[in-house]
Amino acid sequence: MIGYGSLLSDYSRRTYSGIETDVRPVIATGWRRGWTVRYGDEAATYAGVRHATGHLLHAALVPTEITPELRHRERGYAFTEVDPARVHPDGADHSALPDGRYWIVVNREQVRADEAHPIPQTYVDTCLSGCLETGGEARARDFVRTTELWDAPWVDDRDSPSPLYPRRTVPGPGERETIDRILAECGVLTYRRPA
Repeated sequence: MIGYGSLLSDYSRRTYSGIETDVRPVIATGWRRGWTVRYGDEAATYAGVRHATGHLLHAALVPTEITPELRHRERGYAFTEVDPARVHPDGADHSALPDGRYWIVVNREQVRADEAHPIPQTYVDTCLSGCLETGGEARARDFVRTTELWDAPWVDDRDSPSPLYPRRTVPGPGERETIDRILAECGVLTYRRPA
């Protein structure tokens, strides 16, 4: 799997999908991430991808089988096979990627966040925590800079008794401030509002 959202987070993968394998940072060519997915049973909008010539998707290669649990987690998406030649190592390890079939989940439809389905900060935290794990602050900045539609409704639900994102990774000590600093440096934090 080419994970580009919550699957970037080790805690989220292990806790909510039972995926115990280590991941590798990769770049998939010809894809663009944006805030464009929602599920009928959750009042939030999550990261999706679309084909976009000339764009790069900073992601992680997640060795796993496509299980019923993973299909449920990714129920708003279609599992789409990707040509392995379009996926390249990123980060310090430039050794060849493993042979096999490569899959990415693609939204069934592109739907921009709205007031009833905002981007939840708890989901942003989960994604950026995963980026920090796999490539530090540079990787987190790449995520922010190459993701579109930050100007959609976005709420800070971190301290809410009922956070919008049910499979969240809670940022570790100091990580919350690092995430907010990166969002501010990338010029998108101004779009976030209190829950």
